[in-house]
Amino acid sequence: MHRFSLLVASVMLLTACDTPLESRVIPAQISADARETHRKLQLDGADNFRDLGGYRSSDGRTVKWGLVYRADALSDLSDTDMAFLERLQIKQVVDFRTSFEKNEDPDRIPNTIRYVERPVDVEGTAVKELFEKISSGDLADFDARKTLIEANRGFVRGFTGVFGPYLRSLAEADNLPSVAHCTGGKDRAGFAAAVTLLALGVPEATVREDFLKSNIYTADKIEKYIWMIRLGSLFRTDPEQVRPLLGVEAAYIDAAFDTMKSEYGSIDNYLREGLGLSDALREKLRNNLLEG
Repeated sequence: MHRFSLLVASVMLLTACDTPLESRVIPAQISADARETHRKLQLDGADNFRDLGGYRSSDGRTVKWGLVYRADALSDLSDTDMAFLERLQIKQVVDFRTSFEKNEDPDRIPNTIRYVERPVDVEGTAVKELFEKISSGDLADFDARKTLIEANRGFVRGFTGVFGPYLRSLAEADNLPSVAHCTGGKDRAGFAAAVTLLALGVPEATVREDFLKSNIYTADKIEKYIWMIRLGSLFRTDPEQVRPLLGVEAAYIDAAFDTMKSEYGSIDNYLREGLGLSDALREKLRNNLLEG
């Protein structure tokens, strides 16, 4: 096994919650005023598995709970996690990871769930592929913040053929509930969540808030990764230089917004021309995913 994979496995053992299935909260099934507290769902093998419900769109409607989820890697799910996915009635899992990532850590999901591969290969979004560089301590020319700003620009410019079909899949009720994930659940999955919410008419400020919640939900894991980097690099790497790679900043998603506007004229034009969401398809998407 890859050295970083061994360290990740150690972190997963440290962070596993082992919450009994019957105690796990499904936000859509509890009172509306308590759902935000449980936006991040309890899984042993995933730290950033979140419901996109509850956000208000510009027309006054609200994103339905329990239909669209964003997540980090699903390769370390426990048997109880697998049963929980079945309780959530997940129909589709969309995996944005590269072949390298998937080969290292294949998804572990029930065979009743449709598995869709939509790889997004952008520098800086697959942490494991960067680990050899990080562990070497040779980071003189590495700017983690710039890397993720450029990654978000790259999502807009180079992956309309990934995120367009993903959004169009959500317009089909047979694909819902759906989970979209990458490795950390913050960059590729974060962008997918952002364009989903934008397509539903959720304001940019709210989309940004959802994007930044990864820092809250993965704070403990980030600190464990910092420790891993110190250990894995034999203390040759300053982990603070890498910290921007492990979390998210408003500048990352703002770079995506700015690129949509500069290259397409507006976010609506990006959704229409870049991602292929016609007005009719967008209305279908909204009818599927909004209520009120």
